[in-house]
Amino acid sequence: MNTKECKLIGGPETYMIQLLLGLLSMSSLYFKRKREYPQRQWNVFKYDVSKQVLGMGFAHMINIAIAVLFNRQFKMNDECRWYFINFFVDTTFGLALNYTLLKCSTSHFRKKKYNELIPGEYLPGNNFYNKSFLLQLCVWLFIILLSKAILMGLILLPFRTQLNSLGKGLLGPVSSNHTLELCVVMIIFPLLFNIIQFWIQDNILKGKRHYIDTSLISQSDLEVNSTNTGNILSQSNYSKL
Repeated sequence: MNTKECKLIGGPETYMIQLLLGLLSMSSLYFKRKREYPQRQWNVFKYDVSKQVLGMGFAHMINIAIAVLFNRQFKMNDECRWYFINFFVDTTFGLALNYTLLKCSTSHFRKKKYNELIPGEYLPGNNFYNKSFLLQLCVWLFIILLSKAILMGLILLPFRTQLNSLGKGLLGPVSSNHTLELCVVMIIFPLLFNIIQFWIQDNILKGKRHYIDTSLISQSDLEVNSTNTGNILSQSNYSKL
């Protein structure tokens, strides 16, 4: 790239690098499932991973937006550096904050008996729509957004000068080559930390049940579609941990 600074959204290579990062990170979850015992049912694994993937994409867009805005507002002169800083804060303070917020919300949902919102516990649904998955996804995306807002207010804004200096020092050896710098901040560094983050978050989001829980079907669901539900019940024979 022949620009004066590293750009996160600048050409085809930036999109290819971001896509490659996502694919490599997601593949680690498949390896994790192969090693777990008991293995999650495929539909449950699909829902758990989908929450992670959509959450990662959501956080990725927020991080890019923050990097671009900081670069313009505070004249930091390097979008890649601020994406790197954002990612570093996410995988340290952010991961702990996400865990705390998810645990607090799950505890509240259990007390209120909002079973559909408890992470990793799903009602049966058809191939194109699962209410409990969508509700849990909305909760997870809200937690990510709330976490980013807290980190912005407590860390990124108050310590932006110190963090910018830290980023300069860490990325100094590759800052003269913007394509190499982009690869470092979008693949080499994030790949290892993304895998660790994905594995930890997967343990949080999958909950204690590894199956579609037919016991969470309400009486109204049975009355509305008794034939369909009967078929689901007859096909669901998953044992608890």
